Amino acid sequence: MLPLVTGWMRAVEFHKERMLQAAQSGFMNAWAAATYLVKRGVPSRLAHERVGKAVQRCIERGCELQDLSIEELRELSPAFDQDFYESLKLASVLAVHDVAGGTAPNRVRQAIHVARKRIEAVREEAHAHA
Repeated sequence: MLPLVTGWMRAVEFHKERMLQAAQSGFMNAWAAATYLVKRGVPSRLAHERVGKAVQRCIERGCELQDLSIEELRELSPAFDQDFYESLKLASVLAVHDVAGGTAPNRVRQAIHVARKRIEAVREEAHAHA
């Protein structure tokens, strides 16, 4: 298994620009949008309903949440304000998931640290038995 993974890692190519575009499309930011409303005092159930209506509007128009004007958003909830667009950016979307196993940058750094420690332990054990 390890040789397979090692070979794959040598051959894989990451298209970071395409990855960034994909991560910022397809309503991956809808949860962050609802969280934005909750932080502004909208009950969770209503926040998700309002964002769902915004997503539906986007689907009908062939656009993304960030393409809706503040006026259109305020038709759905007066809690929307100009800072809403900042909450849709990838860094903000990732930061919303600040739980164990989540995508918040500090959680990812922790997971990488733990993984590196495990790898080092496996290497030490393998060398001890060699």
